[in-house]
Amino acid sequence: MAVAILAGAAILCWVAVANGFPLVFADSGTYLRIPLELFYPTDRPPVYGLAIGLPLWTTGVWGIVAVQAIGSVLMIAMTLAIGGGRLHARDVVATCALLGLGSSLPWFVGQIMPDIATGFVPLALFAMLARPSDTPLWQRAGLAVLLALLIAVHFSHVLLTVGLLVLAAVAMLVSGTGWRETIRRSLPAALAIALTLLGLSGLNRVAGYEFRPALSSDTFLLARLFDGHVAQPTLARLCREGTLAHCAVRPLVDDPLVAKPGQAYLWDRRSPLGAMLHRDRPGVIAEQRMIIRDVLHDDPGGVATLAWQGFAEQLSTVRKGVLPPYAADMQIVRILKTRLPDAYQAFAVSRQQRGALDPLKFAPDVAVAVAVVLLLPLMLVWAVRQRRWPLLGLTGLVVATLLLNAAITGDLSGPDDRYQSRVLWLLPLLAACFVIGTQRRPVLDRSDIALN
Repeated sequence: MAVAILAGAAILCWVAVANGFPLVFADSGTYLRIPLELFYPTDRPPVYGLAIGLPLWTTGVWGIVAVQAIGSVLMIAMTLAIGGGRLHARDVVATCALLGLGSSLPWFVGQIMPDIATGFVPLALFAMLARPSDTPLWQRAGLAVLLALLIAVHFSHVLLTVGLLVLAAVAMLVSGTGWRETIRRSLPAALAIALTLLGLSGLNRVAGYEFRPALSSDTFLLARLFDGHVAQPTLARLCREGTLAHCAVRPLVDDPLVAKPGQAYLWDRRSPLGAMLHRDRPGVIAEQRMIIRDVLHDDPGGVATLAWQGFAEQLSTVRKGVLPPYAADMQIVRILKTRLPDAYQAFAVSRQQRGALDPLKFAPDVAVAVAVVLLLPLMLVWAVRQRRWPLLGLTGLVVATLLLNAAITGDLSGPDDRYQSRVLWLLPLLAACFVIGTQRRPVLDRSDIALN
């Protein structure tokens, strides 16, 4: 099995290898700064940056890709074993080949970003809920710790996990699982969520900020409302009635030539937000909360419409590999050039920096995902007739993940290609579990399966 894991990891690394350097996003610079400069970000959890520190310092940037690839294969193998039955090495290699050539997964395995963890959240939750009743305590604790780490690397994972756990608990109760058994199986995941929130809050407090898990959630939510043009009328009214620090952002967010005023509010060099936060962070955050509350009061219909539009658009926005070359003044370029000069040389001549990634996008990930969706009714009928309860549970979690991920990211952050693409690969993995399941004897004992 060790050889199969290494082979699968090599397959999933192919995009980064073909690129000549790990793929990077604009935010990758922030995550590299965390271990390289002991930088503490206020706009995202530091957990992913801390996690990549050890492989980065010991083996360089390629160590990050190697850890992500091996971790991906282990999660895939665990899912195949639980969802499809007993596992063979060839199943792991074949599934990795399917995902490597027919999904978006290699684009996230080879990228220095926490988006790789999103698809693993439902898989870890599935392993916790569908585990046999006699699973050793250390394995249950290990899964809970794993889930907590997966949640901690990105704020959207908190909401995703809460939503999935609630839906799974309801499904267990509806299917006949008693209250006690439902609570027993759900409690470790609930504790993992609580541990994550406490841990992130504690980190922020130790770093000198508020005791809260997300320091910039109000900032990003207000930016989303600016992008949807529903916050501008409320801000105009508040500025007529009194003096707010945020009145200084009106020339930018009201500019009809700015396509995305919320993004300009966050990142544009003309935005006074950075200076405002530097002068009076608590006061600015208090203003943001007040503006958000007033927008919800003034225009609930507009907010609801924006939420629906964001969900619908995000659900179908799934292009992979939208990674441009970055200019010399971008943070990711500066951090590589100053802190990792040897790596910078390879980065500078990579396909991404030369704008030559398009030939690598031949994998028909969207077509494969659509084919799985079209076959899903037949797969479900077969699973019910064969009493494949784990497969039914996994299907429910995968479908719920696709919908919840679109709702959370499309509504709170705004539609972006990478958000839905980071979970689309779960569909071909689900299909692989069904194929392997057809080669296994059906599970007849429902007492050991929670998601039935």
